[in-house]
Amino acid sequence: MIDLRQGDCLELMKDIPDGSIDLIVTDPPYNVSRPNNFKTLGSASRIGMDFGEWDKGFDLTNYIDLFPRILKENSNVVIFNAWENLREIKDACGKNNISIKRCLVLNKSNPAPFNKDRMFVNDVEFALWGVYNSKNKPTKWTFNRLNKLEKCCMNTTVQSSKLHPTMKDIKIIKHLVELLSNENDTVLDPFMGSGTTGVACKKLNRNFIGIELDEKYFEIAKERIEKTSLEG
Repeated sequence: MIDLRQGDCLELMKDIPDGSIDLIVTDPPYNVSRPNNFKTLGSASRIGMDFGEWDKGFDLTNYIDLFPRILKENSNVVIFNAWENLREIKDACGKNNISIKRCLVLNKSNPAPFNKDRMFVNDVEFALWGVYNSKNKPTKWTFNRLNKLEKCCMNTTVQSSKLHPTMKDIKIIKHLVELLSNENDTVLDPFMGSGTTGVACKKLNRNFIGIELDEKYFEIAKERIEKTSLEG
């Protein structure tokens, strides 16, 4: 089942049945956009730090308040964000009985070389992984270990901005979906963007609910997911 919804997730999540979601993987706005003077970064597909109006003035946590009603007991939650916002997001998760277990780190092999002669290159990105339990005592959550050790630091590459300015690496999203859910589980992404989580879910035989406010990105996600086939 693939269920794609265009609109505000704060409204559309109200229609999701109680206790129906096994996993949330989402990459909400970070509020880090700012004007820049970078005219070339060595790649036509790269952009600077002004991602668009959608990444400005965003409430970093109000959507988390809607998660407890729709999540199953001991279900997994992964929220990508900038390091500056992790404490605020962690606190909001804690208030909603989502126990943060680890901070995941994406190690970028091809980071944008902003101010490389004056600053450390920003070659990492972060996500918080937590488990929801109504009593705040999660026990038996899904964790399908795929490697000898599942390390918090994961190698990734910066994706082309052709479809979305902050598009995530499909390899990372597929790994998280496979690790933290089972076949036929239902995965939610309330900030779907260009649909990478939906693509991963379709490949891995998971049900998927994707919500995206921006009509342009919604149509891109819809087309990508429709063209994706189940992997053998």
